[in-house]
Amino acid sequence: MKSNNNNDGPGCTRRTILQGLGVLALGSSLPLATSGCDAGVTDARDVPMGKATMCGGNQLCLDVGDPANAPLGGSGGAVLVNTPTDRILVIRTSSNSAIALSAVCTHQGCTIRFAPDAQLLVCPCHGSQYSESGQVIQGPASRALRNYSASVSGSQVMISLG
Repeated sequence: MKSNNNNDGPGCTRRTILQGLGVLALGSSLPLATSGCDAGVTDARDVPMGKATMCGGNQLCLDVGDPANAPLGGSGGAVLVNTPTDRILVIRTSSNSAIALSAVCTHQGCTIRFAPDAQLLVCPCHGSQYSESGQVIQGPASRALRNYSASVSGSQVMISLG
């Protein structure tokens, strides 16, 4: 039986290893490409998970005093909440208002990121961008995000699921 210690037989050869190392070394000297959603949107970031409870009927309540919901304490803060049927992005837009939209990209279902300075929702997978009203600004997504009715009362942000 022939040994695999040279370039004559099957298996991993010195040549294959050296070629692979050369590609790896070349690749590490190139600048990293950014995903399509980050092009021109420098503040897009993942949103932390918030904590919501059902508070009557078909309504979610987020207590801003809960540490998990602390980002909703100020304008521009945002959290994600999971429901049995959707993942919702809740954004505090002012001291007395908030918006709530599906955080699931309508293109292929990735969880969107929030860019507060640009007031955009961006998809890290294929570059779709949405306005804070959920309308598509840049594809490949072609459908708007689902909107939920949201209101603020004292230290509670309430989302109607119906």
